Amino acid sequence: MNVFSLLFLRHNAWIASAPEFLCYDPPVNAGLREKGYLLVKGLIEPCMARVFYKTLLLKHWRGESFRDNHIPTAAAVSDDAAVDALLLELLPRIEEISSFRLVPAYSYARVYFHGDAMVRHRDRPGCEVSASIHLGRHGGDSCLWFAPNDRVDMAAGDAAVYMGCEAEHWREPFTGNTMGQMFLHYVVSGGRFAQNYFDGRPDRFPPSVSKASC
Repeated sequence: MNVFSLLFLRHNAWIASAPEFLCYDPPVNAGLREKGYLLVKGLIEPCMARVFYKTLLLKHWRGESFRDNHIPTAAAVSDDAAVDALLLELLPRIEEISSFRLVPAYSYARVYFHGDAMVRHRDRPGCEVSASIHLGRHGGDSCLWFAPNDRVDMAAGDAAVYMGCEAEHWREPFTGNTMGQMFLHYVVSGGRFAQNYFDGRPDRFPPSVSKASC
């Protein structure tokens, strides 16, 4: 049985056992519940982070990125096979950190340029449990801010795992030249946002791809 079949079975099992999503109250890491985020050192290897960072820079240079409405001056990448592969590969690790049983929603990546900032906000339902992974930068700092006024600094490969729909977060204007960041988003299996599994587009993940081939 491949990884996608296992995820769909897990999702359906939780749906059957918890038909009323809003009443679902799963266990959660105490630190994550208290602060809304956790700093995780070395979620991925620094060398892997730097490869992703350089890949994003190449995609921008080659015109393979786009501008989004959140930070229109940054370069964004979505539906990328390599980033989606990491979304799947890190699922067990994010479950271990958060103490949730999770289903992937979607992945995203962005290159920030000098002056780019992110307004204080909470995320949409498909980002119930998220990981923001720092990939590398040229100048400036990597800090991500969480309410009430917590600064989280990350080196390449470090991540902030956070409750995206609950924890307000933002970025101050970036003072360096370029910075790469990757975002992996999950929903709680059988939870109140479970309908957002695979971001409503499971066809992006062919059932023929198995854990062994990740």
